[in-house]
Formats: sequence, C-alpha cells, structure tokens
Amino acid sequence: MIRCPWHCWEFDIKTGQSWCDPNSVRAKAYKVDVENGAELAKGPFVAETCKVVVEDDYVVLEL
Repeated sequence: MIRCPWHCWEFDIKTGQSWCDPNSVRAKAYKVDVENGAELAKGPFVAETCKVVVEDDYVVLEL
C-alpha cells in the first residue's frame, strides 16, 4: 500500500487500485486530456527521485 501524504488516500502499489471511496471525500474533479509529451514541450528535463526501500511489509519512501 502507498498513501498520499496530503490526502491520506491509499493505493495498492502493485495494481494502482484506490482504496478511497470518492463519494466519501470532497475533492474537486478536473477535465484532463492525454497528449504526447514531445508535442507539448522539448527537454532536457530531469525527474525528481527519492530513495525507496522495502522494510518487512512496508514500502518506505525517503523524501
């Protein structure tokens, strides 16, 4: 499981299944479109990374 630090919503890290009932929380929805990234902007870009370790049954992200 992984949990959003801002909303405390939980997700199964293997499947992406959300365990949050969207009808029980107030969150604004936005219309989105999926487009090819190369058409939107040209790089070079560097992705932010963080250290990830597995301890027993927990995935730990060091931010």
